[in-house]
Order: sequence, then C-alpha cells, then structure tokens
Amino acid sequence: MRQAVEALNTGDYRTLQQLCNQILNLDKNRADAWFFMSLVADAGRRPDHALKFIDRALKLIPDHVEYLTQKAKLHSLLNHYSEALETAELASRARPDQAIVLDTLGVVYTRLGKYQQARELLQRAVDRTPENPQFQFNLGSAEQFLGNETAARVAYRSAIKLKPDFCRAYWALSELEKDQPEPGRLNDLLTLQASCSDSADRLYLSHAISREYEKRGQYRNAFDCLAAGKQQRKAQLHYSVETDLALFKTLEETFSRSPPRPAENDALNGRAIFIVGMPRTGTTLLDRIVSSHSRVTSLGELQEFPRAVKKIAGTGSSLVLDNESVSKAAMAEMHEIAAVYRNMLGDRIPTDKRFIDKLPLNFLTVGFIINALSEARVICLRRNALDTCLSNFRQLFALNFSYYNYHYDLADTARFYVAFDSLMKFWQLSFPDRFHQINYENLVDNPENSVREIMDYLALEWEPGCLNFHTSNEPVATASASQVRRPLYRDSVARWKKYAEFLQPAMEILDQAGIEYR
Repeated sequence: MRQAVEALNTGDYRTLQQLCNQILNLDKNRADAWFFMSLVADAGRRPDHALKFIDRALKLIPDHVEYLTQKAKLHSLLNHYSEALETAELASRARPDQAIVLDTLGVVYTRLGKYQQARELLQRAVDRTPENPQFQFNLGSAEQFLGNETAARVAYRSAIKLKPDFCRAYWALSELEKDQPEPGRLNDLLTLQASCSDSADRLYLSHAISREYEKRGQYRNAFDCLAAGKQQRKAQLHYSVETDLALFKTLEETFSRSPPRPAENDALNGRAIFIVGMPRTGTTLLDRIVSSHSRVTSLGELQEFPRAVKKIAGTGSSLVLDNESVSKAAMAEMHEIAAVYRNMLGDRIPTDKRFIDKLPLNFLTVGFIINALSEARVICLRRNALDTCLSNFRQLFALNFSYYNYHYDLADTARFYVAFDSLMKFWQLSFPDRFHQINYENLVDNPENSVREIMDYLALEWEPGCLNFHTSNEPVATASASQVRRPLYRDSVARWKKYAEFLQPAMEILDQAGIEYR
C-alpha cells in the first residue's frame, strides 16, 4: 500500500494498477485499493469502469468522503445528473476538509450547474491550499459563470503567478478581457509560445495571442496565429469533415424516406422549448431573453436528448450521434425516446413553468425532438453565414468534444455550415409549425419586434421584461458569459469585414452553395 501511494503521488498509474491487483489478490476487502483502481480507470478515461471500482470501495466503507467525491465526479463525467447531485450532496454533508476533495466536489457542482455551491467549495479549497494554481483556475471559472468578473480575473492571475506557463489560464483571461489590451501581455505570451511544446497548450496560447493582436487591430497577425495553432491540432486529430457531412445526409434521407411514427402524446405536456443553431450565433442570448419571461426557466445546455436517442438506438459506437444511431433510432417508438429523456431530466423539470433545453447542436436531433414530443417547440437562431464561420473559427471549444472538430479549419467550417444550412431548410419544410427560425441581426436591430415574434410562436403573452435580460443574475456557463450581461449591441455584426482578405476559402465555398453573406 505504501508503494501504491507513492505511485499515485508520482502519477505512475501503470505501476499503481499492478500494485493494486497484487493487493486485491491477497485481500479483496482493501477499500483503498478499489479506490486507487477507480483512479487508474478514471485517468485512462474509462469512467464506466472507474464507477464499478469505486462502488466496490463504497460497499466496504459507505460514508468515506473521498470515495463519495470520486463517485460524484464519475457520475458527472457520464452525464448522470441525478446520481451525481445525490452523491455530491452526500459527500458535502460528510463535511470534507481536504483541499483536493473540496476542489473536486466544486468542479462536480460546476458541471451540474450549481455554481454557488461550487464557488463556496472551491474558495475553501483555495483558502486551504492557496499555492495550487489549478484550484485558483477552477475558482476563477466558477466566478466567471456567476458573473463575478473581477473575482475571476484575480483568480486567473493568481493561477498564472503561481504557474507562469499556465497556458489555459492565459486563454481564460483573454476570453474574459476580449476588449481590454494588457500592457506587456503579448510579449509574455509570445515568449511562452517559443518554449512551449505541448500541443494543447500551444492551442490555448494561439487563441490568447490572437486575441491580443485583434485588440490592437492587427488582424493579419491575429488570423495567421490562429490558423497555425488550429492546423496543428487538426493534423493530430486525423479529422475529415466528410464524416460530419455524411451524418447530415443520413438525417435528411432518414426523415424524408422513412420518417418515424410520431408519438401521440407529449410526455412533458408541451413544456419543452428547444433553442438550437450553430454555436457562436447568439443562442445563449436568445436563451436569456426567453427565460426572462415569468413563465419560462432555462435548464442550460443539456446533453440529455441526444443521449436519449442514443440509448434507444442501442448502438455500441463511442459517438452519441452517428449514421447507425440515427437509422436505428428512427425505427424505434418515439414515445420511448421521450420517456428516457423525461427520466434523465428527473426533478429538474419545473412543475409550474415551461423550460428551455439550449444545446446548439440539437439542430441535429430536431426530427427526433418534434416526433417524440408532440407539443415541443424548436427555435433555431440564424446568423450571417460568414460571421458564423469566422466566429466558430475564432472560438476554442472543448478539446475532447468531437462534434466541434470542424472548427480547426476555416474551409471545413464553411462546408459544415453549408450542410447545416441545407438541414435547417429541410427541417423548416418538414415541420413548418414546430420549427421557427430567428435572425440574429434582426434580433439586435429590432429586439422588440423579434421578441414579440418569438412569444407569439411560443403562445406566451408579451412581457417587456424579456428585453431586460442583461439584468438577470442567473449564471451563464458558455463562451458568451460576459456578453449576455450587457444590453443588446452590434459589435459582432459584420465582423467578417475586418478579416475579409483572409476568408477567401470560406467565401468560395459559400458562393458555390449560393449562400448570401454580403
């Protein structure tokens, strides 16, 4: 066991696994060995296996706070919302005191959208171990989601002070300070980039450096830096946009040739509102506007509906949505998808309000949403095509989320957009009364008219408070966290013109598809 602890502390998981196997061969009742095995599987990105191991440990010591925290973390990674929350609360009631446990629990609560609870735990972790840069970073993230931008800056800067090569913290700070040049930062970032070899860190730095160039109006440098960082990442992924395009084609063919039989009843009594669209087109803004209505609440960005489709499809691929899953799910009973979705949401479903499920990429599952939930309403936000392509290219999405792999290349992004545009036209023709498209530019220029149109579509009475969305204190966990705390503005409209000379590959693809953007 002493050797196992040493292996854990040095990050030698292979040795740790070997030692734990030896221990468990001698004594199956060593709870710490099962706990360590869970950590090994977790480090190997096998959360389902890790969960089985931690359950063995908890069977031996049911109230162990470290074990409970590990289980809560694994449930959150597996998108088991109710189980993660229940286990996290059990761990919290056990009064954890170790900084690492407090930090892990705080991250779990962050994933669950419980940002106040997360902040309190993360602050306690920092108070106990202020010299840990990752703890400072995690606290900064929670503060940012809560709208506490000053506190977030302090935490990110503390992380960088403790770890001067903390590239992700530099990137987070650049996202927070998009319009605020920081004297000396560009030189610091360029110096750090020159000595950085880790591909993920170089990607974070390329985005942070690009932001600094952009603040100075040096758009060529901003674009070139971004393109170089993203190209390196794309080469490592061996990604082809053709895979995504094939999925779009499968969706259109499936729902035109052999559409599923719609469910007769709505398992959610017409309370579900889905907001979809390309990422970085204002879906968070639209979510804030609609959820400002007294009869609507937002549940945030949920993975539950595509997961419900995947579960009913019963396919074994690692992807949540692929060609086989689409085809098999379309042959299933739609009310079964609705039942799984409702069960996954659990007690998050409000009893007295309608709710928003705002996952932009649910534009892929529109056909299933409308057929499974007979009274659900879908709103798709559309933005200028070239602004959409540029905004996606300028953003850094989750590194391990394969559905965003298109954004590492401008031409791939444009081809992805063309397929998206075709699919949205298909949904509009297929479900004219249930699929409603809103234009971002119109929303910004004529907010009251656009919001009244949305309310009419949702059969909600007009409330002027929907235009005061920026005064809401509700947390925001997307890249638009800062923007939606401001009144409507036009800064992002026609941004592509600043980069026009570098966008020719995207322009040619959009022109060939007959998509207007000028």
